Amino acid sequence: MFAEKMTRRTVMSKTRFLLLRAIGLVVLTAFAGAVVEAADGPKLVVAEKIKDMGTVAQGEVLSVDFALVNEGDETLEIKAVRPTCGCTVADFDREIAPGKTGYVKAKLETRDFSGPISKSILIMTNDPQDPTLTVVIKTVVHPYVEVLPRPLVRFNAVQHEPMNQKVTVVAAEDEKDFAVTGVKSSVAYLNAKVSPVPKDQLLAGKSAQQYEIVLSIDNDSPVGPVNAVLDVQTNHPKAKTVPIKVFGVVRSLLHVTPAQVQFGSVSATKKPGRNIILVNNRSGGAEVKVTGAEVNDSAFATEIVTIEDGRRYQITITVKPDASPGPRDAILTLNTSDTQFPKLEVPVRANIS
Repeated sequence: MFAEKMTRRTVMSKTRFLLLRAIGLVVLTAFAGAVVEAADGPKLVVAEKIKDMGTVAQGEVLSVDFALVNEGDETLEIKAVRPTCGCTVADFDREIAPGKTGYVKAKLETRDFSGPISKSILIMTNDPQDPTLTVVIKTVVHPYVEVLPRPLVRFNAVQHEPMNQKVTVVAAEDEKDFAVTGVKSSVAYLNAKVSPVPKDQLLAGKSAQQYEIVLSIDNDSPVGPVNAVLDVQTNHPKAKTVPIKVFGVVRSLLHVTPAQVQFGSVSATKKPGRNIILVNNRSGGAEVKVTGAEVNDSAFATEIVTIEDGRRYQITITVKPDASPGPRDAILTLNTSDTQFPKLEVPVRANIS
C-alpha cells in the first residue's frame, strides 16, 4: 500500500515537471520571437553624438555634419530635426535606406556667445526602439576682440535732441598693431564715430590699443523703435568684423497718444467722448503749453485739461447731442507754444446716429 502511494506521487511529480517544462519552453519561444520581431524595422545609429569643435573665434559660423546610419532592415524616416537657440539646421536627409548613411547638416552662429557653449539638436525618427535622439555641438568661443562694457547698446532718445552712447573696442590679447578700421550701421540714421582712446583714459588691465566708438542719431531720425547692428571692422586676422547690437527708441518732442480718435458708431444723444494725451518730451525743463484745441466739424466739442503744466495735457473730444447723423472725417488741431511744432493735427472719425 505504501509502495503504491509512492508510485502515484512519483508519477504526479513527473507529470508536473513535464508540464512546467512545456510551459517554460512556450514562454521562451514567445520571448525569442518578440526579440526577433523587435529587432525588425529601421534602426538609427549615430557613432559621434557629440562634436567638439575646439576653440573658435567669436563671430565664426561653424558647419557641423552628423552622420546617421540605418542599421535596420527598413527605411529610416527623419520626421523632424529641432535645434536649440543659436543653432540652425541647414539640411537633413528625410529618408535613409537600410545599410545606408544620411546626414544632418547644422550651422552654429557664434557672434552672440563667449566662452564654452553646448548646443543640442533633437532628431525624431520612426525607429521603434529609439524614436528620439539628441546630438550635441560643443565649442569654446574666444572673443579675440572685446567690446566694453558689453557688445550691446540701449538708448532712449528724443527726436531733434542729441543722443550719445559710448563703447570701447580693444583686442582681448596684447596686439600692438590692432586697429579699428571702420564701422558699418544697418540703420542709416544711426551714426558711429571712431577715435583712439587717449593714453590717460585707457581701460586698466587691457591692451593699450583701444578705440572709442561714439553712437549718435540724426537730428531728423524717424520716431519709433530702433533695432540695429553695428559691424565694427578691424585688422585682426581672426576677428575682422565684430558686431554690436543696438536697441532703442526715438520719441517725438511732442507726443500725442493715441495718434487718431476713433468713435465708431455712436449715438449723439448720449454725448460720447474720447480723450487724447499730449506729452512734452523736451529735456532740460523746457515747457510747452497747449493754447487751443478745435475740431473742424461743428459736431464736436473740445476741452483742455492740464495734467502737469508745461508737460502733460488731456484733450477731451465730445460729440454734441444735437449733431446731425452721418459719417464724420474731421481733424483736431492743437495749438501749442512750441516754436517748432505750433500746430499738431489729429484725425477724428465717427459714424453718428
